[in-house]
Amino acid sequence: MFRIWPRAVGEGISRAARPVSIKNDCLYVEVANSSWLYELELRKQDLLARINEHMEDSRISEIRFRLSNGGLAFDYDDEEGEPAAPSRRATPISSGDEAAIGDAIADIGDEQLRRATEKLIRHIRAHGKSKL
Repeated sequence: MFRIWPRAVGEGISRAARPVSIKNDCLYVEVANSSWLYELELRKQDLLARINEHMEDSRISEIRFRLSNGGLAFDYDDEEGEPAAPSRRATPISSGDEAAIGDAIADIGDEQLRRATEKLIRHIRAHGKSKL
């Protein structure tokens, strides 16, 4: 499925959605955002026909779309048709951020919870999703 996906659905869709698995002739597709999810739901029958045109030995009878956990856009390597890693732009954590993270977790008594919280805050800071 990964090899035929970009050819079957086109470049635009292949950058916004990627196949995840096939179970019982149902293709599960992860989608970058809700706008694309809506668009793909509207075009489901057309996409199903286009995908099946590229399938050699089997056929897909259903497609189910779901939002990506990260809401990321996807890129496919044009030569191989294999999915590339989702693009993420991490930024270095400043010394001010280090101090803020230390302050935020200082009062957490449970060591495991403190480490998990620190990891989560670092991830959020590095990816620019939120501020403390």
